[in-house]
Amino acid sequence: MRCPFCGNIDTQVKDSRPAEDHVAIRRRRFCPACGGRFTTYERVQLRDLVVIKTNGKREDFDRDKLERSIRIAMQKRPIEPERIDQMISGIVRPDHWLKARCKNHSYRMSLRRQSPS
Repeated sequence: MRCPFCGNIDTQVKDSRPAEDHVAIRRRRFCPACGGRFTTYERVQLRDLVVIKTNGKREDFDRDKLERSIRIAMQKRPIEPERIDQMISGIVRPDHWLKARCKNHSYRMSLRRQSPS
């Protein structure tokens, strides 16, 4: 990390701890060249989600489209709107996508093993 005071590239991390409800990492840094101290924050940068349709066409993920579809499917059921919002947030969370991706991969692998070749 470049020192904001002198521009030195070689800085040292003195302290690291979670910040902002464990969404970011706060690092206290020290520059040995000028003695400056500064704080940096590291956050995960998520990639844009892409939906692959059955015909192979790719579309950018649209949270509003998902929300509309779920609300239409649930409109005659006694479910609170807050519960639907929680469900949508659970679908959009990155850890959910990683788990789904792993399950999908293992499912495809099991299909390959079972199919006659």
